[in-house]
Amino acid sequence: MFLIRSAFLLFLLVMLLPSDPREQARLYQTASQALHHAATFCDRNGAICREAQVHWATFKDKLAVGSRMAIDLVNERISGQPPGASLAPWPGEKRPTLERSLAPQDTLKPADRTPAWRLEARAQL
Repeated sequence: MFLIRSAFLLFLLVMLLPSDPREQARLYQTASQALHHAATFCDRNGAICREAQVHWATFKDKLAVGSRMAIDLVNERISGQPPGASLAPWPGEKRPTLERSLAPQDTLKPADRTPAWRLEARAQL
């Protein structure tokens, strides 16, 4: 079934290609310009690319942690070890740490620590 579908899509692609030499040259030029435009995106939008690199690094860290967790869970099921027995890093692996971005920061001022109101003590009867 996969071969039939692939052959049909290839047939459609070939049928959509222009047969006129001028149209072929125009299609080639348009595709070339689109590729150049995509390849030089970061040259035109440096701030967006720098921000994307930060998000990509965070994504890769989370992916590494998640895949390691999944592999450890599968290995624990197969070997019958108790959960958490294989928490040591793999040889040559530096375990990614997400703590640096999740570390608590004390941003309260002393005025923020005092309550805005106090319950007045009632006189003893």
